[in-house]
Amino acid sequence: IILLHGGGGSRQNWHEVGYIDGAKDSFRVIAMDIRGHGESDKPIDKDSYTTDKLVQDILAVADYCKAKFFVLWGFSYGGNISRYLAAQSDRVVGSIIMGIPFGPGASDEFRTYIENMEDQWRPILRAQEDNTLDWDALSNEEQAVLEEGNPSLFLAWLSAILEWKAVIPSDLHSPALWLIGSENEVGALASLSEYQESLPNSVQVHVIDGLTHEQEFTEIDKVLPVMLEFTHAVSSGLAKD
Repeated sequence: IILLHGGGGSRQNWHEVGYIDGAKDSFRVIAMDIRGHGESDKPIDKDSYTTDKLVQDILAVADYCKAKFFVLWGFSYGGNISRYLAAQSDRVVGSIIMGIPFGPGASDEFRTYIENMEDQWRPILRAQEDNTLDWDALSNEEQAVLEEGNPSLFLAWLSAILEWKAVIPSDLHSPALWLIGSENEVGALASLSEYQESLPNSVQVHVIDGLTHEQEFTEIDKVLPVMLEFTHAVSSGLAKD
């Protein structure tokens, strides 16, 4: 299994919540930091975050770990990325897509969020670069981000998503489990309504009652058994082949 964390997170999230402990007795588990996150390189130009480059990163990790075939578990940003690899490579024998819609990289609501972030932060970053930034004009939150975070970095990988092309369920080369919380607010349920009538048999849907987008990851007692059942079924089929 190769694990792909959510945006702004790291591979450590899978350890902290308990996914790795829950899966390691049955599977070889590989957790990686997506570029721009954790201990991976952090370029601040959006061209470094194309789907082609992100997909090649995953394959490079798989090659290094000698994983010829693997199942992807991807949450949020990681689930978004996993769609592109699952639509390109037969090395992906199954994928679990947690809490994100199909279609373009950024759905309508998420696209608006990213565009608003660009409108907010690009003038601030330009002023900072030109030494014309009025610190007192910033909100407390903006000051905290500049002091403790790296807005150029998150703006780079977020902005890149606006250019990611559409991937729909029928594009996937292998079985997939689409996990969605019933209180998800990032467009996954709307996407399910859009594609439900055209879903291929290879794409299973599991809607978990009461879970928000964050809880799709944190409520491990509700989601991990479903994920393990799917992964065991995929692995069993591969062994027979």
